[in-house]
Amino acid sequence: MLRYMTPGSGAIQSGQLDADTTWMRHLDERDYLVEPWHCDLASGVFHLGQQTASLLGLPARSCGIVDFTRAYDRKDRTTILNILEQATASPSSFCFTAMARASTLNAAQLFCIGRSVLDAPSGEERLQGIFAVRRERVVLCA
Repeated sequence: MLRYMTPGSGAIQSGQLDADTTWMRHLDERDYLVEPWHCDLASGVFHLGQQTASLLGLPARSCGIVDFTRAYDRKDRTTILNILEQATASPSSFCFTAMARASTLNAAQLFCIGRSVLDAPSGEERLQGIFAVRRERVVLCA
């Protein structure tokens, strides 16, 4: 699936929580930098890895949905918001790819693979997953 994704595209699979495992296995076969992330649905705060926050041009590793989506190309934002909204409605696996533009010189195609954890015994509802970017892209941006 991932090798054919173009920026601005994505997929969501309701009730198939193992789909993210297949997508992540594909990244393991390639040369990607992978960082975990999560979003607490009660607060709406995204917690990102250091490299991901840097690629998105965010000053901190925690941010809200507005700052998170503004870091992407304007044309990709609707796709990202739709996927995240669908994932909060029912337990789902999802992935998307979009162009992250911390600056016009440092654009990078960033993959997001995640799932929603709803109705957990602990009561904590969240989105969680990984962000991945090709390693040579990270070197170019550093």
